[in-house]
Amino acid sequence: MIAAYRKLLSLLSPREKSRLGWVFLIILGRALLEVVGIASVFPFLSVVGNPDLIYQNRLLKWLFTTLGFLSINRFLVFLGFLVLVVLICTNLFSAFSEWVLYRFSWMCNYSLSRRLFSAYLARPYVFFLTQNSATVQRNVLIEVRHVVDGMIIPGINVLVGIAVIICISAFLLGVNPLLGLAVLAIIGLAYGSIFLFVRQRLRRLGQVRAEADLQRFKISGETFSTIKFLKLTGRINYFLDQFAKASHKFSNVMAKHMLMGRIPRYALDIVAFGGLLLVVLYLLVTHQALGQVLPVIGLLGFASYRLLPAFQQIFSGLSQIRFSQASVDIIYSDLQAPSQPLSSFEIIKPFSAKEKIELRNVSFTYPGSNRPVVSKVSLVIPVGASVALVGKTGSGKTTIADIILGLLRPNEGGLYVDNQKLTDELLPFWQRSLGYVPQDVYLLDDTIAANIAFGIPKDKIDMEAVIEAAKIANIHDFVANLPEGYNTRVGERGMRLSGGERQRVGIARALYHDPQVLVLDEATSALDSVTETKIFQALKTLKPKKTLIIIAHRMATVQHCDIIYVVEQGRIVDFGSYSELFARSAHFRKLMKAMDGSEVSL
Repeated sequence: MIAAYRKLLSLLSPREKSRLGWVFLIILGRALLEVVGIASVFPFLSVVGNPDLIYQNRLLKWLFTTLGFLSINRFLVFLGFLVLVVLICTNLFSAFSEWVLYRFSWMCNYSLSRRLFSAYLARPYVFFLTQNSATVQRNVLIEVRHVVDGMIIPGINVLVGIAVIICISAFLLGVNPLLGLAVLAIIGLAYGSIFLFVRQRLRRLGQVRAEADLQRFKISGETFSTIKFLKLTGRINYFLDQFAKASHKFSNVMAKHMLMGRIPRYALDIVAFGGLLLVVLYLLVTHQALGQVLPVIGLLGFASYRLLPAFQQIFSGLSQIRFSQASVDIIYSDLQAPSQPLSSFEIIKPFSAKEKIELRNVSFTYPGSNRPVVSKVSLVIPVGASVALVGKTGSGKTTIADIILGLLRPNEGGLYVDNQKLTDELLPFWQRSLGYVPQDVYLLDDTIAANIAFGIPKDKIDMEAVIEAAKIANIHDFVANLPEGYNTRVGERGMRLSGGERQRVGIARALYHDPQVLVLDEATSALDSVTETKIFQALKTLKPKKTLIIIAHRMATVQHCDIIYVVEQGRIVDFGSYSELFARSAHFRKLMKAMDGSEVSL
């Protein structure tokens, strides 16, 4: 538990640690006021039991005479009113301290979730190839909240409870050491014994909860991502059953955890008030005067009323902490992992190629694999040329494109622009000059304009650039005829658009920032040949001319490219123009026939 809090403290910023110090001071003030509240009850009950104390106690006598009281009953009402004011002030300060606690805790939630989200965004692209997105989402949205709910808030509550118990205990021991020790021993031993019994089980339950939460996120994400196929095939029950199993496990764990945190309260109510009854019987059996017994009984009763919540607060807090330690371990390890610095798109100037883009002797192996997916690849892309990568599925074309995009860092060799090797420092500048269109374009549940200007605040969208990009992507006429034009919402994942329309929005998105190099990874596969031809014709007429890197499985897409690289099992096995390759390579002719599905000719 101490190790978990060391990790947690290391995650807090210097400013948050400073604020935590102020929270501790407020906690101490709250504990002291609790004692003041209890202490104010004792003299009042003493006077009620023995009015003669008014004349025997110097302070009471001074108040009685100075304020001009003529009646003892009126003076008792006055004292009762003072006690009430003290209790009101105490409770108001307690409420204020609660606000400070929750404000601090949830601002920590904001800070941690933002930092964790930023840390994931700063991870290399290869991280996302090996990590399930459900894990990332769970950690940002759920595990950070468990750190707050299960570690920060309970931890501070434990400190509040300890401070209150120490202050009240010191007061009780000063009034009646024997009875004070008896009350503390009964309540403290009961709570301590129960916590020692359940603490290991609580930690195991916390680990099961984290795993069950991950499964719920994973299954729900997979289900809704494939809802069209599931509706068509009627295989929904499998995913429903899997989600139900994970949810049942999660709910069962949470129910056990909540029960363990609250059962002691009911048992201790019986112990505490049973003990108080025994104290009363003891005092009566020893024939002590009612005037002496009444203040002690009232004091112990009121002290127990304050002590029980404090002990319960400590027990519940420790239970939450044990249950939530797994969340701290998850957040700590992910925030400590190495990452790349995030760069702002708006302030980075493109690093433009003037002559050529090269891969020199590049090899790449995915983490966890012992077989390179790209091996000893060298290729040259002249600026302004249209270059195609062709080959069978799984031959390594997309991986080569990802290396050119700077998303994957080769294990051997390097990416060169005008004979300058691209280092980690230069990569953001290089990527600023790129446009990329994947085979499956993801659209936001937003307007067409927002999807083309992807990631740009609405008040900063350049509508002229949006329209120009849409014209090149051959989608402007379609958008212009919509009732709301570029303000038309496309629905989640662009469901209100056809596949070809989504793809053209994706092409317009890549063109919005006027990139020098455009990488099209099966980007036109959803388009008809006429639309595809119009788009490529528009791209060729742009000034300055774009460098096109095309991955395609359709012959018509690559037939007019300046250079075609043939990729086979992660290697470049041939290259040249379409006519050159077709004339000399039977392998290329066979590949083109497979791509087109028919006989091919020049």
